[in-house]
Amino acid sequence: MSGKRPKRAKKKPKDEAVYYASICKDKGGFVAKYINSFKGRGVFTSSHFNKGDFLIEYRGEVINKEENERRLKLYDNELEVFLFEFRFDGKQLWVDAAKEDDSLGRLVNDDHLNPNSKMKIITVDEKPHLCLFAIKNISPGEEIRYNYGDSEWPWRNQVTSDTAEPASLVCDDGSKTQTVTSDTAEPASLVCDDGSKTQTVTSDTAEPASLICGDGSKTQTVTSDTAEPASLVCDDGSKTQTLVSHIENLMS
Repeated sequence: MSGKRPKRAKKKPKDEAVYYASICKDKGGFVAKYINSFKGRGVFTSSHFNKGDFLIEYRGEVINKEENERRLKLYDNELEVFLFEFRFDGKQLWVDAAKEDDSLGRLVNDDHLNPNSKMKIITVDEKPHLCLFAIKNISPGEEIRYNYGDSEWPWRNQVTSDTAEPASLVCDDGSKTQTVTSDTAEPASLVCDDGSKTQTVTSDTAEPASLICGDGSKTQTVTSDTAEPASLVCDDGSKTQTLVSHIENLMS
């Protein structure tokens, strides 16, 4: 006879969600980390998860519409985002996870473009629980993200230097150029998709500053008094448009 013990059968994702929801605890394999001043904290994996796996419950107090409206009058903008709206058994309800506790679900960040998990309603003892399930394989070290919904969340349109990606210029063909910052006295450059660099040319004259491309041609900045952002006019007449309100921000 073999001395090996048989492996314990893995629970189905839904059954696992029911179990952890019933004991009000998070399962292992996750850690909360501070990201930056823009995103705050986030939840990252410390082990591998497969597509379809149960991840985390968005745990909090289930409240009705009247109580939600009362709390909205008391909460500031930072707390309002913890009110998760959903429908259950024909009723409009909210999970209020504003209270700071040891649960991780309340710290999972929004990503409406490339989420790796999805929220589903699981019923335990006739009560709703909001649980996240993986919609793709997730490797150790990845941040858990899901789509908060169709609301116009303010951070979705905000471009800030605190984000992980630097501001870019979008060209007419859809390609991007990326700013290269420097601590030296040399002016900042732009790295093009083909690997060449453009260099800023400062001027004491009234003429606007230009960019010298890798092939020696120049682009010229076009200033504007309108609300539209400044653009760059290339030698072939095409324009690039900045994603920030002032081109000077990219060169500072």
